[in-house]
Order: sequence, then structure tokens, then C-alpha cells
Amino acid sequence: MYFVFSLSTSKIWTLPNEYENTNRYSYLSSPKQNQISLMKKVLLLAGIIIISVLSKVQAQEKCITEIMFQEEAAKNPALLKSRQDLEDWTQNYIKSQNQNVNKTAQVNRIIPVVVHVIHYGGQENISKAQILDQIRILNEDFNYLNADSVNTPSVFKPLAGVSNIEFKMAQLDPNGNCTDGILRVYSPLTYNARNNVKALSYWPSDKYLNMWIVSSIENSSGSPGQVIGFAQFPGTGPATTDGVVIKHDFMGDIGTAATSGNAGRTATHEVGHWLNLRHIWGDATCGNDQVADTPTQFEANLSICPTWPYVSSCAGNAPNGDMFTNYMDYTNGDCQNMFSGRQSSRMNAALSSPISRRNNLWSSTNLTATGTDGAPVVLCAPVADFIPKPRFICEGGSIAFSDQSWGGTGTSRIWTFQGGTPSTDTSANPTVVYSTPGVYDVSLSVINSAGSTTKTVSEMVVVSPNTVANQVFPFSEGFESGSFPFTNDWFFYDTNGGFSWDVNNAAAATGQYSINLYNFTNANKGVDEFITNAFDLSNVSSTMMSFKLAYATKNSTSTNLDKLTVLYSSNCGQSWSPRYVKVGTALQTTSGSVASDFLPSASQWRTETINFSIPAVSSKPNVRFRFEFNYDSGNNIYIDDINLTGIVGVNEVNALNSNVVVYPNPSTSFTYVDFNMTSLGNVVIDVFDVQGRTVSTFADVLPAGDHQYTMNNDLEKGVYMVRISFGDHSVTKRVVIN
Repeated sequence: MYFVFSLSTSKIWTLPNEYENTNRYSYLSSPKQNQISLMKKVLLLAGIIIISVLSKVQAQEKCITEIMFQEEAAKNPALLKSRQDLEDWTQNYIKSQNQNVNKTAQVNRIIPVVVHVIHYGGQENISKAQILDQIRILNEDFNYLNADSVNTPSVFKPLAGVSNIEFKMAQLDPNGNCTDGILRVYSPLTYNARNNVKALSYWPSDKYLNMWIVSSIENSSGSPGQVIGFAQFPGTGPATTDGVVIKHDFMGDIGTAATSGNAGRTATHEVGHWLNLRHIWGDATCGNDQVADTPTQFEANLSICPTWPYVSSCAGNAPNGDMFTNYMDYTNGDCQNMFSGRQSSRMNAALSSPISRRNNLWSSTNLTATGTDGAPVVLCAPVADFIPKPRFICEGGSIAFSDQSWGGTGTSRIWTFQGGTPSTDTSANPTVVYSTPGVYDVSLSVINSAGSTTKTVSEMVVVSPNTVANQVFPFSEGFESGSFPFTNDWFFYDTNGGFSWDVNNAAAATGQYSINLYNFTNANKGVDEFITNAFDLSNVSSTMMSFKLAYATKNSTSTNLDKLTVLYSSNCGQSWSPRYVKVGTALQTTSGSVASDFLPSASQWRTETINFSIPAVSSKPNVRFRFEFNYDSGNNIYIDDINLTGIVGVNEVNALNSNVVVYPNPSTSFTYVDFNMTSLGNVVIDVFDVQGRTVSTFADVLPAGDHQYTMNNDLEKGVYMVRISFGDHSVTKRVVIN
């Protein structure tokens, strides 16, 4: 009998006599005093091994399950005890069951599955067919029914295991309602996802295996390469984060995953972790995966399929070498084709343990509650869905819509397009023309014999006029109205589900107000943006923008990728181009990091200047600007005093001398417009609402001197633009009526 010391438990791992010729160990709970000297010797060896763990496994991380466990355990050491308690239980279970390692298990166990597709309208919104393809692959892989099992090296075939575990899509939700086991959630958290996506959609993890599908997974381990999945080990974390996260193009073997070369094995690998399997190399050089019939392996085999035998320097690895076809290695999915018998036993142990919180999943009561007990499938009502991201177009432009409904298959539908032509449509992918400037809603109703649902997105379509009526130039915005956004022609988007741009009176470069993003306690990484009104710059050259900025990093020792980008669009917001980008420390306006809630002092503001004197901006009749902040891990950011200047026509000097003043502003009754004429001339005063519609007009020939125009006192509450035209030049002011 051989022994090895476990640092995490100070107990003895022993190899039973019947496995003396293998290299994995069963567990005995009571150490013996006469083994102390052996422990000391092995302790030194174990320390050396631990030093090499991170240096080896961080060469490239396709799966961050173990890394995330270690990160959480560093914050909550009780997780280490939970893991060890489950390990003790598992080893005793396997010993007591004495299961045949060759393709048998005692009970067929059904696992109800729910798949949460987190998408932002991109290809990550995978089809139902692709999801079902992955369920097929799981059921084949976990029971050694996969067609490529013929590729298992002959020496490993006798060790291949059948788990007798079956995965079924849930047919009833936690409230007993009909479902097809697939939910779709629109959120930018699909990008660089971690556990943050799980709060968007979650079903009780003691009743369902939760799988979250995302566009990409954040890699913060410092290793190269993309992360394609991770899981939560059983019994080692909150129930609300329990499950598996998979990158969309590694889910199944069709659709977006058709060219991955992965054959759907990422989910097989991650569900293996979810059922308490470790990486086959034990996350250490010649490490221990706690499984008796998998050879000791030097390290991960990264995205390759070696030729058998692939022998490493680990003791006991020769002559058969690595079990590189095992699903818990890092070889390509189309190279993997087996779990071992002892891995299957270990997974069944996880399904039997109260410590793992997996033992209720396959109970008859739960199978009935989730509709996975073999009862006939019931048709569910459809869930109406389409991409809600706002669409910007020019007057007379068109937008193609797509029915993205899910749940039960719809047999009919009806679209309603406010302001569009056609105003209604029944096709799956209609194209709609918008001829009148404005902001419009879109609605979709989907019907089948089980019922119907309707989805409406307010202000989804933004149609800008080809000729901007409310030209404001030179433009200045200091947010002193105290509200934001302050007109229907400004837009802001909270795209990361956290805090959003908002007006504040706690800090300002000038005056009382600025706008800011509160990030000090923000846990949601991602983009927040605001978009200005449209400008007519057709008669403007040498366009320049300036604004006041205050920003601080939070921690000087961490990598901070906070980024501010200013973009422009000269086609009514249909496409955008960046003109200004600053990241991290280049963005900060403080002398160092600020570990507290950042509130800038007067000296911590900086003026940023952007040269927009380019053909794509200057001389264009319809230009918008977008401020986009991508939050990573920094502190608060503030913006104030946005100014847009340039050379406007030949009468600019005269217009600048007009000294136009609008007061009171905001106003609750009469509003006065004072201006000065340097000489006799034609004057036209137009008042527009935020849709560009003319509310009133005054025109006359006025002499030199001071003049006053009184706006109507019967205007409805809202924001208006007052344009005073002097010949071929004009000055525009914004007025708020409360």
C-alpha cells in the first residue's frame, strides 16, 4: 500500500491493494502516527508541486473553473472546507458502492436543464436547434454512445465509463408554467461575461442545471487565449451562481459552433466540473485529479490531438501515456471521446450527496415538477421578441426587422410600426420605411394555439430630418437645466445594467451641474453612452469640440481599462467613427488613484479638445456626437461644458455682436429674447419644438439698436429652440418651459 500527503487536509491518501499498479488514490480519514515521517517528506514535495501549479496551468486557459474557485476561496476560506467535505463523502461513497469501472452505473438519473441565452442582438442569440444539438451531445458523451468512441486508444477502451446520466430540457418552469427550457435575455453583459450574467436569468439550482450562453467570457487570469467556458463545482458557492457558462460558438456542433472544431465538448467538459470532476492533470505539474483510473499527466494538452502513446515524465505515466482523449483535458473537442469509469462513479457520487446540492435534481418529485418525467410535451405559448436596440436613420430611410420570438413556435404574428410604412405587417422579416422625422415605437404580437404575447419597445426608431432645423452654433452645453437628457433629441443608454449617465449637482467645472457616471461601487463592466442632438454643419468649417473632464482610477496596483471614446456620425446615427480615445491612466485627471468615492475638486478638471475639422464632419448637414464610456474597474467620471465651435459663413462677426439673451430660462410664463442690431436689417425669429416643427414665426425689418421679442406664454411644457436669423446667419438658443 502506498501513501501520499494532502496539504489541504493533513490526512493520508492511500492506494488500496487492488489498485497498486495505478496512480490514483482512495481516501482514508484516520492517519497513523507511524506515517508522520513520510508526511514530512511528502510535504516538501507537495510544496514544490504547488509552486508549479499556476505557472503550468496559466500557460493558456480555455476553462477558468478552478481559477474562479480559488479566487472565491481566497475571499471565503469556508469553501475549501466545503470542497474537502464533499471529497471525503465522495471517496467513501465510491468505496461503499464498489461500482464496476467498466461501463455500468446503478441508476439512470435524469437532469432537468434550462438554457439562458444572454444576447445583445448578435450571433450569440443561438437557435433552439443548436441548443438541442448540445443536449444530444451531452447524452451521447456521458454514456459513451458518441460515434467517435471508436477513436479511443485500445488501452483506454476498457476504462471508458458510462454514467447513466441523461439530460432533458425542462418542460415546466419553477412556477409550473409551460416552457421549452430556453430563455432569452437581451443584455450587453453577454460581452466579457462572468458570474454577473447569472442574476439576469436564474432558476433554482437544486431543481435545474442552469446553462448560460454568452458572446464572450472575461479572461482576467493573465494568460493568453480566449476562455470558452466555466462551471461552479458542487457545494462550493452560492446557489444563485450554480451552473455552467458557455461561449456561444462552442455550444453544440452546428450553427455558430459549426467551425469551432470543438464538437460540443466544451459543455461536456464544464458539466463534468459541475459534477465534481477536476482537470485530468490535477491543475498542477503531475497533479492529482482524485480519480483512480486516469493516468498522472504532466500538464494540460493544449488544443492538440497527440498520437498515442503520448508519454510524459510523470511517475506512472508510461507506457500508455496521457489519456488525452478524456473530456477533462484541453485537447480539441474532436479529439476527445471518453470519461473514465471512475470519473463516472465520481459524477454519480456528486448526484447522491447532500453536500453537493445535486441530490434533488433527479428525484421523481423534481422530475414531475420540471416536466422531465416522460409526460407528453405540451405546446407552450410563444414569447414575442425582437432586437430592442434603438435604430437611427435619416428621413426617408428604411429598417429591416426580424422576428426573434422564442418559447412555443408561433403560427402567426402582427407587427405595428408607429410612423412607418407599412404601419402593420405579418411577415417574419419586414422592411419598413420612415418618411417623417420623429421617435417611434415598435410592437410585435405572436400567436399560436396555446396563447399569444406582445412586446413593445418605446422610442426604438429615431428618424432624423435630412435638414436639421434646430441648428445650434456655436453650441454650448453646461447641463444647467438640472435634467438629463433634456430633449427628445438627446439619448442615453445604460448598456451594462449598472449606473447610467445622469446629471448631478455635487461637482461641476462651472456653474452648478455636470453629468457623471457613478462607478465607485459599480460591479457591472461595460458601455454607457449618450448621444447629442443633430447639428447642421453644412456652412461650418474648422469645427472644434471641447469639454471639461474629471476622472480618477480606483487602484494604482490593478489593471484599469476604463475607456472614454467620442465618436461622430454624419448619416443620422446609422454608423459611427471614433475621433477621441483615452484609456486608463491617460484618462485620469488626478495625480494618482483615488480609493474613495471620487468627487473632483476645481483643480481636478481638465479641458479636452477634439479637432473635427475633417470632411466627414465639417460641411455636413446632419452630424451627431456620441460619448461612450467603457467601464472596467476605475472610479467615477464627470463631464461638463461641451462646446462646439467653428467658422460659420461671412456674417459670423455680426451675429456674434448680436448679444442674444433668453430669460428667464427655464421659465414658467413669459420668456423674453433680447438682441442687438448693429445695423438695419431683416430679422426672422422662429420657435421650434424638439421634433423640428415650427411653433411660431416673427419676421420684420428692424433698425440698429436693442430689441426684445416675447415668446408666447401658452406653450406647453417642454424644450424649444429659438432661432434668430440675421440675413444668411443665425443664432439658436434652447428654452425650457416648466
